[in-house]
Amino acid sequence: MSGERWWRKGPLTAWLVIGAGACNITPLTNKIAVGEDPFVIGVGEGQDSVTDLFAAPAAGGNFVRLTFNRAEERRPRLGPDGTRVAYLRRPRESPLWSLVILDLRSNAERSVPLPAAAGEPLELGWGEEGTTIVVHANSYLRTVAPPAALHLEPVKPESLAAAQSATRERLGPGDEGFVRPCGAELCAVVGDSVTPLGPGLTGAVRWGTDSVGYWSAGSFEVRPLRGGRPRRPAWKALPARLRQLSYHGGAQETTRTGVSGRR
Repeated sequence: MSGERWWRKGPLTAWLVIGAGACNITPLTNKIAVGEDPFVIGVGEGQDSVTDLFAAPAAGGNFVRLTFNRAEERRPRLGPDGTRVAYLRRPRESPLWSLVILDLRSNAERSVPLPAAAGEPLELGWGEEGTTIVVHANSYLRTVAPPAALHLEPVKPESLAAAQSATRERLGPGDEGFVRPCGAELCAVVGDSVTPLGPGLTGAVRWGTDSVGYWSAGSFEVRPLRGGRPRRPAWKALPARLRQLSYHGGAQETTRTGVSGRR
């Protein structure tokens, strides 16, 4: 299995068998229809100050805790269809990180350790069709996505540009845009359109095909890429130090590849 780990998470996953069928109960059951509803996943801290993943409807509502691990977790990235999230995890008192893929429909996860020489992981992302996952540390590593077995291997030079693109936060309907500094502030650049966002902003994230989200003075705002007034999601029960958000636009958002949603 090339170091891959495969298990189902303890008491949070249950199977209710009715006749010949089964229903998986997850933290998002009756709260978010993954792959159908627009929603976000981010890193936050619970009352125990331990880092975990939290999810909420994109427009507003309560945040729900997804993971309950005594470990550091970072960089969640939702897959193109919104049913899986990839993230990085490191147990306390350990220098070694793992790539984890969590199926939000069943709460089942797979993980594979990063090589000891990989160094500190910086970013990760999904390939365009959702069939591969890329991790950026000292170099770029790649694995095929489940249901295939996870196996991280170095990205070949001829595939480096695609790997770099997968780990960047791209904007716009065709992922052609990006956020860059404009003097003392940030700007969203999509084609010939440059939208000033403002100074002191952090955590820019794609928000569907037509908007960008970011943190401003401790609040999260969403601004149209073509300009306009920002809006704020009506979130409740935010975890402490919420950060590193990843967004999925639901079934109504279809990319140029025909896959619903994008990261």
